[in-house]
Amino acid sequence: MPPSHLAHFPAQRVAYLNIYQDESKAPVWEQAMFVVWFFALYLPLPQFSLIRYACILVMLGMFAWHHRDSLPILGKSWYLLPYPIFATFSIFWTGYPQEAIRSAGLLLLTPILLVVVAIRLRPTELLRVLTISGALAALYCVPYFATLADGGPYEQKNLLAYQMMIVTLVCFATALNSKEINTIRLLGLFAAPLAFVIQLNADSATSLVFAVLGMVVLLGVKVFWLSVSNVMHLRTFMLALIFILLLTVGLILLSMPQNTFVADFLDMVGKDGTLTGRTGIWNAAELVSKEHPWIGVGLEGFWQRNVGLAQTLNELNHSDPGAKISFHSAFWEVRVHFGFIGLAFFLLTMVWAGVRTLALWLRDGSIVNSAFLIFYCIIAASCFTESYPAGTSSTIVTVFYFGAFAAFDIGSRKMVGRARLVQNEN
Repeated sequence: MPPSHLAHFPAQRVAYLNIYQDESKAPVWEQAMFVVWFFALYLPLPQFSLIRYACILVMLGMFAWHHRDSLPILGKSWYLLPYPIFATFSIFWTGYPQEAIRSAGLLLLTPILLVVVAIRLRPTELLRVLTISGALAALYCVPYFATLADGGPYEQKNLLAYQMMIVTLVCFATALNSKEINTIRLLGLFAAPLAFVIQLNADSATSLVFAVLGMVVLLGVKVFWLSVSNVMHLRTFMLALIFILLLTVGLILLSMPQNTFVADFLDMVGKDGTLTGRTGIWNAAELVSKEHPWIGVGLEGFWQRNVGLAQTLNELNHSDPGAKISFHSAFWEVRVHFGFIGLAFFLLTMVWAGVRTLALWLRDGSIVNSAFLIFYCIIAASCFTESYPAGTSSTIVTVFYFGAFAAFDIGSRKMVGRARLVQNEN
């Protein structure tokens, strides 16, 4: 006798019915582990180092345990591998090989950890764990409210503002996602304004602008775009119209003589023409790059105590001696340390992730996929002023690349067997 859920099929001939099983959803304990992992990444503080290393060990075990899923996805995403591999080889020409070994290990682990997150969490589930861990990170910052302008619990205010920007957008997207559990949506609705206020007090104009633009676009997707996407060909028409409008406005602004829009915008957000000293750092990066144009100074080869130019930049930026303040540009960071070859590999990963994230959104413009496209655009734009996307595993790196992995449709229904329907002899 056939199973009860197959009994309604007509039994007039022999047939086979594929049986599918959804194996993608991470159990509660895995989601809890990811909450701990992302909480420790939201707060890259020394006191959470052991938690991060423990989570890495668990995730490596998950990579091995689910090797039938992880290895093929790692192979398909090989575009992520040349950059960390080349960075690892730079140990042979860096002036600080001992310091570089640890960083090389973390860079090599980054694609593997991204694969683990991708095979175990669907996009909605990733936003869920990021929302919970982000809310906890925001609460952690509340006792430091009086010192947020100096970074609060973080080493610098820019990192605090950037992380809280991610928390704001993640929580706002979760609150707008009608397919999420109501309890989690309420948590996002509470945490988004809290993180925004923390970011506002961190006094970082760049992150503030990105957060406001991101929320406006997400709200536009929820109110307007989801309705448009249901009408055949209307989405394509609206995309073309938006592109034409942006191009027209851009041409008008550029054609206006003696326009001061850029200067006025910088004044409005409290910035000067040097972008808070960034242009001076970029000039120094250009000088170093000219000395090592193709392969760079190597991993950990610049921000060291006995590198004279690095200490000069620290003094000019009122940082402690030996502090790694970065070049405030992912492109300059990569070019200084790994030259034009490393920069080409880094750009390869960016283009691969961007194309796949856009393709995912064009195929399914849901609020979740729209959120990952917004994350990608914001982080890609911030590569000109911040170095975080060129680093090791972080919340920033995760949301930057996750859209590309989600486009693989990992964990969609998998066939685990076939039910045979035979002719009823009665």
